[in-house]
Parts: sequence; structure tokens; C-alpha cells
Amino acid sequence: MREEASIMESFSNELLVRYRSMLNRIETLEHAEINRLAQDIAAELPQQETRLHHLLLNEIVKLNEKVKQMLWISEHLKILHDLGQTFTKTFEEEQIIWKAFELVSRVMRTDAFFIAFYDENDAQIRIPIGIDNGVKYGPVTLQFGDGFVSKVIQTRETIHIRTHDESDPFTYVRWGDANNDTNTCIFVPMLLKDQVKGVISAQSYQEFAYKQEHEELLKIIGFQVASAIETARLYDKVYQMSIKDELTKIKNYRAFHQDLERFLAVPGQEVTLIMLDSDNLKEVNDQFGHHMGDALIQKVAEAMVACMERTDSAYRYAGDEFMILSVRSSLVDAEQKVRRIMDYLGEHPLQFEHQLIPVSVSAGVARFPEHADGADDLKRAADEALYQSKKKGKNCITLYQSAI
Repeated sequence: MREEASIMESFSNELLVRYRSMLNRIETLEHAEINRLAQDIAAELPQQETRLHHLLLNEIVKLNEKVKQMLWISEHLKILHDLGQTFTKTFEEEQIIWKAFELVSRVMRTDAFFIAFYDENDAQIRIPIGIDNGVKYGPVTLQFGDGFVSKVIQTRETIHIRTHDESDPFTYVRWGDANNDTNTCIFVPMLLKDQVKGVISAQSYQEFAYKQEHEELLKIIGFQVASAIETARLYDKVYQMSIKDELTKIKNYRAFHQDLERFLAVPGQEVTLIMLDSDNLKEVNDQFGHHMGDALIQKVAEAMVACMERTDSAYRYAGDEFMILSVRSSLVDAEQKVRRIMDYLGEHPLQFEHQLIPVSVSAGVARFPEHADGADDLKRAADEALYQSKKKGKNCITLYQSAI
């Protein structure tokens, strides 16, 4: 009897140690450990005591679930905060998507992940990048129609596939090993201002990997991504308007100075500046009206774009004065480029009613670092060469070294 009491006391002490350990690890406690303890209690203690211990274990289970839920909410809030911080600092679409993937991966399995964008005026679905098993893929374009992505866009409802068998008869987007398909997938519509902007999807190789709270998290993140992308596109539109000339659609005065400083800042880089000025804008304005003067300016810009190289940039500097910046272009190359522009203008005159109006330009060319130490000196040298061309007459080219 005394031996039995000693065994019971020893087991009771062991229970206290195990309970204390469980409470110290409540946030990481697994149900399997609780079940094992319940089995040990049933085997060692009388039925009346077993019932009381099981009530205590049930309370530990509830506490464990509540703590995990609180940790989930805490991590959830951190993710939303981090996303907000990221989205206020970048307007790059790929960075926004990649950051969303990194943050989602903190609280749920994301063996595969992608964000698809959709414009209701377009028949295509665009996926800039996707991640599968840590590898980045894309871009991918899908035709709007069949498949989970299109269905989510059409119905505006989340699709949650819990096992691989549930995916039939649809196909879904993933990358990587075709023999190792993801088994759990969530496809959530990204809604912004009551419009479907696309779909955000997380996928796992494990079955039953996601819960309802994962769907809710993706809804919130999808909204934030859609909002950030919309802001980025608006920013890009405003920025493009700020650096492009409205009349000619080529870059403007502001963009010229930004690009010139940027090109000259590259160590050892050679930059050629071509300065162009139309020869007869005033006459065209006086004789045919300012709308034909605008057409002349547009024609010069058209000729520049048609005759430029891939590494060239064209600018309307002011009025009928234009610039071309050429990286690693020689003076000979620049001269040939200007002659092609002149030939183009000669072959494509303006037309007013039944009258052809010739268009011509004069040009000055200078090169950095051959003729200048910096941006102001380079502009001054090209302007001086252009002045010499104007003195010679219309349709002329002057290289800076021949102007001094």
C-alpha cells in the first residue's frame, strides 16, 4: 500500500513538471503531446481523477489555441505594417509582388505563389512573376476564359482547393516540377473600388495546408497590392507626363537635363550632343498659321525618332529647338545621323491643302569629354556649332571642332 502511494505521488510530481513545461511552451504546444499526456493519465490514475485532469487538459488546449490565434493576429498586423512601409517607398511592380510573397511566407506555406493582373478591357491576364519552390518564373500571359484564375475574376469569389483531387476538371497556374504538383491552393480576387484587378494565389505541396484566416489574410494583402500597383501606375503616368513633350510625344527640357547629368556621371562614358533647330518655323507660322507650325515641329520630332539608334534619346528642348543625346557615338556617326534626318525631312514635306511645304533643320554637334568638361560646357559647345550652321545658311551641319 505504501509502495502504491509512493508511485502515485511520483506520478503526480511528474504531472506537475509536464504541466509546467506545457504552460511554458504554450504558443508552440502541439495537440499530439497533449493527447499523449491524456493517455498516460488514463493509464495511471483512477477514473474520477482522470476526468478532472482531462478537464484541465481541455483548458490547456483552449489556451493554446487562443495564444496561437493572438500570435497569428500579431504577425498579421506586422505583415500589414511592413507592406504599408514597403509600398510607400517603391513604385516598382516587381518589388511590390516580391515583398508580398516574402511577407505572406512568414505566416503560411507558399511553395508556389503568384499575383495575376487583369484589365476588363483586355482579353488577357498578366502574371509578371511567379515563385515555385523558391524559384522565380515569368512573365506569363494567359487568355481570359477557362481555369481558376478566370473563374475567380468572373465570380469575384475565392476558390480554396484543399486536395489535389479537387482541382479537376480545371487547370491552375503553377511552375516548376510537373511531377510534383501543389495540392492545396487558394485563389483570391483582388478587389479595388468594387473592381476586380486580378488574383493573388498561394499554393502548397501539402494537403489541407490553409485555413479560413489564410484566405482573409490574402484578401487584405491582395487589396493592398492592387492599391499599390494602381498608385505606381498613376505615379508612372504623372512622371511620364512630366518628362514628355505633349505636342511631339518625345522627351522634354526637364528630361534632357536629367539624362545628360546621368550619362555624364558614368565614369569613362563618351556622350555626343546634337542640337537641331528648324530653318523655317516663323515663315510657316506667318504664311500657313500656327497649326501648321505645330505640324512642322511634329515632323522634325518624327524624323528624329525614325533616324535614331537604339542608344539615342530625343528631346524637344524649347520651341523648334531639339536635342539628341548619343552614348558612345562618334562625331562621324552623329553627322551621318543628322544627314539621315535631313534626308527624311526632304522626303516627307508638310502638305497644306494642295501645297507642299519643305521642312529643314540646321545642326551643331559636340562631344564629351572631347569638347567639354561638363554639361554646361557641352551645351555651350553644341550651341556654338549650331550658331555657325545658321550663319552658313539653311540645312547645315557643323561639328564643334570646325567651329573654333
